[in-house]
Amino acid sequence: MTFFVKYKILINNVTWARLHHIYNLITEFVRVILLRGKAKGTQKKPEDYGVDTIKISDDDAAFILGKGGKTKEKISRVANAEIELFERDLVLEIRGSKIQRRRAKKYCEGVMAQRTGPVNVTEDYDDDDLTMLQVPQEAVGFVTGRAGNFLRTIEEEQLSCRFFCEVDGSRGRNKEFEKLAIFGDVRARRGAELKVLSAVETKVPGYFDKIRLELSARKGRGLAFQYAVLCLPYDGSWGTDTMTFQDDELSYALGKQGGTRKKLERSSAAIVRILSEPIFAAVSITHDPHSFC
Repeated sequence: MTFFVKYKILINNVTWARLHHIYNLITEFVRVILLRGKAKGTQKKPEDYGVDTIKISDDDAAFILGKGGKTKEKISRVANAEIELFERDLVLEIRGSKIQRRRAKKYCEGVMAQRTGPVNVTEDYDDDDLTMLQVPQEAVGFVTGRAGNFLRTIEEEQLSCRFFCEVDGSRGRNKEFEKLAIFGDVRARRGAELKVLSAVETKVPGYFDKIRLELSARKGRGLAFQYAVLCLPYDGSWGTDTMTFQDDELSYALGKQGGTRKKLERSSAAIVRILSEPIFAAVSITHDPHSFC
């Protein structure tokens, strides 16, 4: 008897209108999930879709997998390829189009090379997915962060891969700069590039001002290029705008804890950064986002 009394009270408290609304929400949720699954299952594979395998060592497998499988997942997303690690056989399987497999293999090789030393980057590494950035030696530790945490944060935020590297086998101690290779699509690379330069500017004030003319002349091919607003209109090209702020204007544009800057990023689909006072910087992928910024 007690059970039925409680059940009746429950029904009285929850109106039929609310139950109907909840039912509709659940039905719509199930419908969307089913449609997504159907779309994923019927997605056409590229004509050059294939599978590549790489034999790796125990230590390499640990590096490729990363903590909780995050490194493998990151490489897969940046290269837009499917990656499977068979730990028992120590085999890495990469599936996707030819360029997707090539990029994924390249990123995996870079991660494995980090285990024993700097990554050696050659000219054939650039598949329109590479940005090379010079980082002053005195800022390398700051940019890397404790146990590499700062660079890893940038990778996660901008969906990119990055390695401090040697270029064409160049070696030597007491170098003035270290080269940072950033891999990913152009938006991800520009975002990571600007964030690294912002950190460098904190440690080496005036560095951006010294190199901006040199960087502004490097157009296309994924080379380092940061003035202020880097945009990608629909035709696939990108350009640059700069804005100058006074001290009081700069704090207003940033907002409390960067809140206004983040709002500008969301509304303009841009990545907004301060590179060197009083330069205001942003990256975007929409047609003409800097007009909204």
